[in-house]
Amino acid sequence: PGIAGPDGPEPAAVDTFMFGEPEMMAAHLLAGPKNAIVDPGPANTVRNLLASLEAMGVDRLDSIVLTHIHFDHAAGAAGLARHFPEASVYVHRRVAEHLVDPARLISGVKSVWGERTEELFGLPDPIASGRVVPLADGDAIDLGDRLLEVIETPGHTRAHISFLDGQTGAVLCGDAIGLQMPSSTVIRPSTPPSDFSFDDARRSIERLGNVGATSVHLPHFGETGSPPDRVFDEAERALSRWHETFLRNREAAESDLELQRRLNACVEASLEPVTPVTRKSFEAVNPVWLNIAGMAAEAERGERGSKRPAA
Repeated sequence: PGIAGPDGPEPAAVDTFMFGEPEMMAAHLLAGPKNAIVDPGPANTVRNLLASLEAMGVDRLDSIVLTHIHFDHAAGAAGLARHFPEASVYVHRRVAEHLVDPARLISGVKSVWGERTEELFGLPDPIASGRVVPLADGDAIDLGDRLLEVIETPGHTRAHISFLDGQTGAVLCGDAIGLQMPSSTVIRPSTPPSDFSFDDARRSIERLGNVGATSVHLPHFGETGSPPDRVFDEAERALSRWHETFLRNREAAESDLELQRRLNACVEASLEPVTPVTRKSFEAVNPVWLNIAGMAAEAERGERGSKRPAA
């Protein structure tokens, strides 16, 4: 699996068929002496992932690696861990407890997605604490023939980490820089509640741009269609454009509904020059209303002078 380069195989995108559709969510397989999966996806797509891994000849998994604990990335970790009892589950140290006892996490996700949460993603089961390995910036996961280096990249959420394959130079970014669908090189920022930070997100993109990446791999979806420098530059520009547009329209709008209408109009008119097919994919995975909610929550925290949520 993966494309063999001079320094070994690149991460292989494995489609989880989230929402029953192709190219919505990719887990990434790092094949080698110690196989690893980065971001296995929702709980209700674990069977799809297992079937694909079997077809690829993967019969052992040593590491289940999470960039963050949002359900589209991490809810399937427990199901995958049950199937591969030898695997350790790696996650940011701030949120490791939520894998062991996901009750508060489930409640928080339901507060955003409502009654459709279980239908969309399934719900995560608890993972035994002895199998959960907390990570911090500068740590590394041993893959046998190379190290997977941990880079803290807050912004999308406070407890977000990206990973650098020390052998190939591939960077797995989670949602730190946003989404880029295979049909387009346009990047949509991902700014969800409850603890999005614009300043942190911008700094994280800048940091990723300085690690010397040779390729960039996104859960939504796959390897980017542009060189890394161009990808990170576009991600920073897109984030700034969205944030500026949000602030300008928030000041002018007289209601939340009007704000959403204004933002949708801006996206379609000029903010995001993509085809209807690409916009449909963006809206399925990361709808405009979700980005508005995250930016609005940050703005309200600033006005109250309050801190971000602990997770």
